[in-house]
Amino acid sequence: MKKNRARKVLKFAVSQFTYPRDPKDFLQVFHNLTSARYTRGVVSRVVRETSDTSTIFFRAGDGWIPHVAGQWARIGVSLNGKRVWRPFSISAAEGHDPSITVKVNGEVSQNLVHEATPGTVLYLEEPSGQFVLDETPSSILFIVAGSGITPVMSMLRTLMPRRPDHDVVLLYSSRTPEDCIFHDEILELADQFPGLKPIFWFSHEDGRIDFSETGDIPRLCPDYQDREIYSSGPDAFVSQVQELAVLHGGQSRVERFDITRRTSASGNGEVYFSRSDETLEVTGADSILEAAENSGRQLPHGCRIGICRSCLVPMTDGQVSDIRTGDVTQDPGLVQTCITRPAPWVALDI
Repeated sequence: MKKNRARKVLKFAVSQFTYPRDPKDFLQVFHNLTSARYTRGVVSRVVRETSDTSTIFFRAGDGWIPHVAGQWARIGVSLNGKRVWRPFSISAAEGHDPSITVKVNGEVSQNLVHEATPGTVLYLEEPSGQFVLDETPSSILFIVAGSGITPVMSMLRTLMPRRPDHDVVLLYSSRTPEDCIFHDEILELADQFPGLKPIFWFSHEDGRIDFSETGDIPRLCPDYQDREIYSSGPDAFVSQVQELAVLHGGQSRVERFDITRRTSASGNGEVYFSRSDETLEVTGADSILEAAENSGRQLPHGCRIGICRSCLVPMTDGQVSDIRTGDVTQDPGLVQTCITRPAPWVALDI
């Protein structure tokens, strides 16, 4: 108690000399994780997982909230003098220093995979997401594809040491054995914890998984109807898992890593930014968010697939269409720029 009071008194005294700046602004000269304005992290280690995938371990500074297994966080990097943000799933177990496992799929991921080294500074937002385990999980079937293994790996690293005999089946689809992230570690976990049964599926050799009632799932996991199902990966993949679960009156928890989109039948559109009095052309293949980023504009965003709603902005005129369904919204109100495009013109109050 006395120590905490002494710290508060010391901070107040220092602030009298640094006003109007926060004392932390001066401390960051000596400690690159300290900042009064945002959370930063510094890369401590980089591990190459596959030819195009790396795990980035980092130490987080003030403001970071410990993650729950399965969550993601927005990570920012400096590119060409700009700070660019993208969401990445956290692959570390709960209670450990965070790590993200990144597959090359754009300029931010390419920078992290090929350029990040110990000492690289990252910009961090707190962990988020609802793709997490129950407090008392029942028997589980994980069905994942590609880099969808990332949040599930956090769950496995957390769950199995706590419940060594827990009944877990992991069906992991990747293109080839060489593309299979964490392959050797998963086998080591299975050797250490008898409750974990991994099943690897290589689509280049085995073809696509058949999710029909008489397809591959009943053969690979006969009691799948009695298990809690978690699925992570591309939109089309996890949607098939959801449909299979619904057939038997069940549900599945899913984490989508992309969205299946429709190309606009009307071609290009236009967005009018009322506050800056500027107009932006949007191609029939892009969302408003993507078109803005391509032009150098930074709009608020989070997950980029319509889940977190961090990208909501006011629409004052015109209309937008949903890039996933084609549904048109024309009433003024908040719209999600990550999953909409102008149809064919829209005014936004930003």
